[in-house]
Amino acid sequence: MAVSVLTDEEKFLFDLQGFVVIKEVLSESRCEELIRLADDVWPRTDEDGPGRRTSHVSQWGNDFLNLIDHETVLPYLIALIGNRLRLDHDYCLFMRRGAPPNPLHGGPRLFETDHWYYYQDGIMRNGLTVATWNLTPAPSGAGGFACIPGSHKTNFMRNVPMDVRRFERRPDYLYQPPMDTGDVLIFTEALIHGTMPWDADHERRTLLFKYSPPHSTWAKKPYNLEEYPNATEQQKRLFAPPSVEAHAPVTQD
Repeated sequence: MAVSVLTDEEKFLFDLQGFVVIKEVLSESRCEELIRLADDVWPRTDEDGPGRRTSHVSQWGNDFLNLIDHETVLPYLIALIGNRLRLDHDYCLFMRRGAPPNPLHGGPRLFETDHWYYYQDGIMRNGLTVATWNLTPAPSGAGGFACIPGSHKTNFMRNVPMDVRRFERRPDYLYQPPMDTGDVLIFTEALIHGTMPWDADHERRTLLFKYSPPHSTWAKKPYNLEEYPNATEQQKRLFAPPSVEAHAPVTQD
């Protein structure tokens, strides 16, 4: 498979709206396989509600571990964060109809050392940035990820009304991008975003891998390499704790 890079249109779209969708990174059959594996590792119980979340899905085996430096997605992340990026934390969101929303949050400079976006001399750079793997589709109106496109550059972040933040009112500037099975959504945490209530017959299955520049971290604890005995050298590098001088560049191939 050829290594992907941001096209001129994708650069335009990310700068314009704060996110980009990479289509069909995984096949439907591959997504079904990952869902089966996830159910083996983390089965649903009678006590579970309609919404479930757990961290460290990167520990669920090589099939999940190998997503952190996937050959299609990693070049996008390098282009948006820089080649000294690191994986900061990861988790999954599984939602059935009735799962509660996560109100709109994030935004530029909300956490000044972490949520940011800037452009200079043809180069985009971001703080905490998310690769969201959609193992099931999210058609228009289904719910799930939603955002205010372009808000990663707003000067009036705190002016978003509370009823909009809680999805009690949905103005036309609030957008839920439709996504198909196998699509990967990449967005900057400087974007005002959240999770709408899920309103589809099927379960939402998403895996979220969050990456940081070398100097910053959101997670309280770094990854423990002893928990990843099968990690490649590049994956070990991505698991490195925050540092600038100690981080060698990550390659794209």
